[in-house]
Amino acid sequence: MLILRKDNKFDNKSIEELKELAEVLYNPIKTVVQIRKPDPKYQIGSGLVEKLAEKIKEEDIEIVIVGNILTPSQKYNLAKKFKVEVIDKIELVLRIFYKHARTKEAQLQVRLAELQYELPRAREKVRLAKMGEQPGFGGYGDYEVEKYYQKVKREIATIKRKLEKVREHRRIARKSREKFDSVGLIGYTNAGKTSLLNALTGESKESKNQVFTTLTTTTRAIKGIKRKILVTDTVGFIDDLPPFMIEAFLSTIEESADSDLILIVVDASDDIEEIKRKLKVNHEILSKINCKSPIITVFNKVDKITEEKKKRILEELDRYIVNPIFVSAKYNINIDLLIEKIIDNLNLSIGTIETNNPKLISYLYENTEIIEDILDEDKHIITFRAKEKDVNRILKLHKIIA
Repeated sequence: MLILRKDNKFDNKSIEELKELAEVLYNPIKTVVQIRKPDPKYQIGSGLVEKLAEKIKEEDIEIVIVGNILTPSQKYNLAKKFKVEVIDKIELVLRIFYKHARTKEAQLQVRLAELQYELPRAREKVRLAKMGEQPGFGGYGDYEVEKYYQKVKREIATIKRKLEKVREHRRIARKSREKFDSVGLIGYTNAGKTSLLNALTGESKESKNQVFTTLTTTTRAIKGIKRKILVTDTVGFIDDLPPFMIEAFLSTIEESADSDLILIVVDASDDIEEIKRKLKVNHEILSKINCKSPIITVFNKVDKITEEKKKRILEELDRYIVNPIFVSAKYNINIDLLIEKIIDNLNLSIGTIETNNPKLISYLYENTEIIEDILDEDKHIITFRAKEKDVNRILKLHKIIA
């Protein structure tokens, strides 16, 4: 059973995404949407709570998933009314992560995310558990409030230390690979990153049409070329991913984000607004982790769209797209062109100039990728990225006109 509440906005895609997430673990049988301001006691309105309580009993529903983040008291109150376990979207994602966490590192990352979600709620959950056990609150009543809070804090600190060792190990491993070019696969969950990794490298890493099947990194070399270029696949992104989840999976996200080149993988068969939403999520997360590597936007599943759809994507989403190419990882369409594009973009260089010449500034914005533009008194200090020969030519030109 699913409930989704959006403030004054009905969002079909959010509902579909929540249902897709739920299907990884459960069999959703009912979806209810309510558009209203959050109710402090239940999150949804009390009238709807009463109606749903009857339905849950009649239809033998075992769990309720709420699309919005619940406070411990809201979760407790709903569980008391419904007589079944109630979880929110974040708890659902954490349970999916647990299902797919196969390595010790992934298990530590998931546990860290769970504890960081738990910490601000720890005192309240114990207090509520002592008032009377409700589904989902079993066991908390055995703790003293402050002792449980401190226990969570200590476990977080322990896991962070363990993961820092993993991150340090990754840094050392990356240093040993620095002589090779690196490409990171970034994208919304279920965009086809693992399928693209297989197509580029000739590997056969298991690829499922299901969200969050990849939680740990996989690095392989591109096949069929003399130059050694390493490609890394890692955890997929999702909308509204809380900062604590990004922090928990930082070591794996960094593995891709620190690459010489980023491939943002997008499912081209989504509708235009959905592609736009997912591209924004990708760019926001890359910005949060301060990633400044050059980007290729890879529209996967081109076999599922028309030429007209391709044209619309390029025209309507121009501001969100960097260096686009359309491919099909499944049918090996344009994979050779993508490899050529990767090699071409790995030959980029970075230059920095200090200028107040409007023509040169305009030229840089139109013909290069601007990494940073700092205005210092009356001059722009611009760091830009372009092909090596173009960077050298621009720097030489700047010396002449300076």
